[in-house]
Amino acid sequence: MKIFACVALLVMGVVMLYDGKQTFMTLYFQEPVSLENSFEIEAAYLQAVRQAMAPWPIPAGKLELRLEPGNRQALQVRFAKDALDAGQRQQLRALFESFEPAREEVRPTGRLLVDMRQARQVGLGVYDFGPAPAEVVALGEMSLPLHFSFPSQIDVQLRRNEQATAQKPQADMICEASARLHGALPFEVTDFNVSGADLRGEMKLRMPSGLQLRAPAQLSFDEQRLLERLEMGDMRVRIQRPETVDRLVFEFGKIGTVRDQPYLFFIRSDPEAFAACRAIAYQSGRPFSFYLGEGLDRLLKVRFAPQG
Repeated sequence: MKIFACVALLVMGVVMLYDGKQTFMTLYFQEPVSLENSFEIEAAYLQAVRQAMAPWPIPAGKLELRLEPGNRQALQVRFAKDALDAGQRQQLRALFESFEPAREEVRPTGRLLVDMRQARQVGLGVYDFGPAPAEVVALGEMSLPLHFSFPSQIDVQLRRNEQATAQKPQADMICEASARLHGALPFEVTDFNVSGADLRGEMKLRMPSGLQLRAPAQLSFDEQRLLERLEMGDMRVRIQRPETVDRLVFEFGKIGTVRDQPYLFFIRSDPEAFAACRAIAYQSGRPFSFYLGEGLDRLLKVRFAPQG
């Protein structure tokens, strides 16, 4: 296999020398852009690059997109020297140079407000045991800064369909992604799920002492594009603590329905479900498209070849 790979790379190098095309730029992505164990480039990345270059139409025979030898995460854009003039090359360069600064402008910070002045003690189910103790009320309105890393992976959860019946048990497949909070909250959030213009709702939480409370709470984010996406109302966000790390979980919505069965584990390895989830996460736009799915926004950096 090693000999075959070396021969293949050598052949590629010889062809590159004599096909009349030059490498204009190499695009470096967060994830591999080729099929596993193959030189074939994923269709989503091919389409994305070609669509971005559409304003500068290059005849098919003069344009080539190929993997950088030995790197499945790098895509070379090569075309004939006479395919574009100097001005067009500069415009194309400016377009691809815009992705990195746009990514760097993302502001993964926010704030959680919890009004302990209105906190009430709760028990199992809906039992209300009255106002919170004085030491909790004295905390006042807690304003907690949030610093987080945007999601790096998607997940598909099952939720019983509202129209499900005993004769027709169904579960919705829900697409979501988790962002890690840097710094633990001073309590565990057990239920807080919001969307809409103000991201406000009732939070259920557990204090370190074990005391369970509910109190008015509100989320805010400094990333304007994220706020706008949530304000549209078709995306939700919640706070949860799986294991020991607090997370912001962004829910993109339903991607399909399956038969609801006990111990339905197959969804964890269903490639079609996860492909659909990656697509809907990318289509949700920035900042999510910088970290999820397949497309040009997954571009990390660009290296331009010296032009002779």
